[in-house]
Amino acid sequence: MKKILFSLIMALAAVPVFAVEFESGEFKANIYGEIYGDAFYTYSESYGQSSNSFGSEAFVGSSLLGVELTYGNVTGTFEAGLADPVQRFFLTYRFNGAEDHYLVVGRDTTIAAYSFGQVSQDLGSLNDLGTLADNDRLQIRYGIKGFELAVIFPSLGGGWNSDNTDDTGYKLSAVDLEGNALYTPFNVLPRVELAYTYTNDTLEFKVFGAYGAYMYSDNSNAVSDIVFHSYNIGFGGQADFGNSFLQFTGWYGANLDLMDALGNYKSRVVSVQNNNKISMFLDDGVTKAENIQSAGVAIGLGHTFNEKYTPQIGVGYTLNFGDGYGKIDDSLGAYLNCIIQINEWFAITPEIAYINKMQDSAGEKEGYDFIAGAMASVVF
Repeated sequence: MKKILFSLIMALAAVPVFAVEFESGEFKANIYGEIYGDAFYTYSESYGQSSNSFGSEAFVGSSLLGVELTYGNVTGTFEAGLADPVQRFFLTYRFNGAEDHYLVVGRDTTIAAYSFGQVSQDLGSLNDLGTLADNDRLQIRYGIKGFELAVIFPSLGGGWNSDNTDDTGYKLSAVDLEGNALYTPFNVLPRVELAYTYTNDTLEFKVFGAYGAYMYSDNSNAVSDIVFHSYNIGFGGQADFGNSFLQFTGWYGANLDLMDALGNYKSRVVSVQNNNKISMFLDDGVTKAENIQSAGVAIGLGHTFNEKYTPQIGVGYTLNFGDGYGKIDDSLGAYLNCIIQINEWFAITPEIAYINKMQDSAGEKEGYDFIAGAMASVVF
């Protein structure tokens, strides 16, 4: 599979690749795409056990083909991928044709996050390692002069449009000590996200925040219904200094696994001892919700030589803590790569990355990953 993949990438590199564009009066059509091919070796140590692996993730995970149709002030966008056949689809209405005043309805990328840098782990971008993840979710979003307000509907459409859920809605691991189910989810309110982005010739600076309420109902009526509050607040951006640039982000939040912005502690079970993670409900009578607080920071540096070579280095740190934690559960990530721009549509990025999972909530060392390899990208 890897030989076939890279043969395809090199074949595409041998001939010109252009987006297909068509225009007739007020109607415009544009077909575009992103194709990724990667191969990475990973050496892992986890709780004293070591392993080796070699594989590819980005071709299936992030490659896409898109179609954009515009008539007057209305644009329809559809993107299909291999792992997600309906990756994004949304309508954009631009008020009086303005680029900075618009309404978006459909499945588009969430706005309460900022990430960058790392290309391994399927364009991992230091997610869970100092940055928050964005996701494609059904939403209504209003934007004007850099300000955006989005209402997210993460429980509609089944697993392809759900945060940490299945087709029936929000459902986390809530079992008693014998493995019997205790809770089933109640309906979930839409989530609200806000962002403001300031840009000029040398600076992009974004502030963002999100809030959602996640309600759980007890079928046995043994205890009262429980509401989890999931939220974040943060900032991120890039400052340019000639051919050099600085990327940065910082944030704080709680219960971020519920909105899939953070994923390194998703398993919420009653027994803290069995998982070495915090539980959703106390195992003493199952009477109380426990909240997980998180914070993170990441920074990256890069420089472009001759408009062709862009070496980058970055590091990020995330920590999780709460009443049910014995210790802080934290993780550290770092990457060193170089974007080699072969031409305007084809690039190769070799990278090495180090991920230290540090300690879990019980204070036990979790291990680390060392990753080395390269990614090829065709963007047209």
